[in-house]
Amino acid sequence: MPSISVCFPAYNEHATISAVLNEAHELLSRSSLDYEILVCDDASTDNTASIADEIAARLPRIRVLRNHKNLGIRDTFERLYREASKELVFLNSTDRQWETSVLFQLLPLIDEFDIVIASRRNKHYGFSRSFTSWVFNSIPPLLFGVKTYDAGAVKLVRREVIERFALVSRSPFTEAERLIRAQRAGYRIASHPVNVSERGTGKARGAKLSSVIEAGKDVLRVWLALRRERRASRIAADSGGPRA
Repeated sequence: MPSISVCFPAYNEHATISAVLNEAHELLSRSSLDYEILVCDDASTDNTASIADEIAARLPRIRVLRNHKNLGIRDTFERLYREASKELVFLNSTDRQWETSVLFQLLPLIDEFDIVIASRRNKHYGFSRSFTSWVFNSIPPLLFGVKTYDAGAVKLVRREVIERFALVSRSPFTEAERLIRAQRAGYRIASHPVNVSERGTGKARGAKLSSVIEAGKDVLRVWLALRRERRASRIAADSGGPRA
């Protein structure tokens, strides 16, 4: 049975954080998994962090991380990835869109795949957010030849995939870039559709104009970086090849 880090980013989730962490603990403690639960509070302005601290003091397999200032969802994800110590990483949310029990739907697929995405059958988005999501999930197949399914969904990932790649993205497009690089390197990606709930708390920030603009810049950064890397790889191969 693999070991697993179950990770939760949190920002102003005081209404749901207690139930989410307690339910995750109860579910995982009944399993045979070697697990840890990590929570990263992104400088919440409510009592999210203190609630998480109280739960962690009672349940030793829960560890709370705190960002000293609000860094945003991308940097919070990346900190959780860096802190995760187990073989597999399951990145969930604390707003109750995905239940932690989804993990047990994904685990049977990890013998065959390196990344399993819990893609959403029913996104509870308005028109603007739906259009933005559609655009950024359509770009990778068109520009990079890689299908990223639902890149912003929760996912189960082998930690070696996370550690392998130096990413250039600075926005949540990081999640798509990691999938692009992983598939191009030969890692196997699967999508497992799940039903999700509406957000229980907090506010989605991914469709803010500033976030969309930064993600657009990241598309260009990734395209240019991959092009440079391909050129460098060809030059290295040519210089090491047989001479006439």
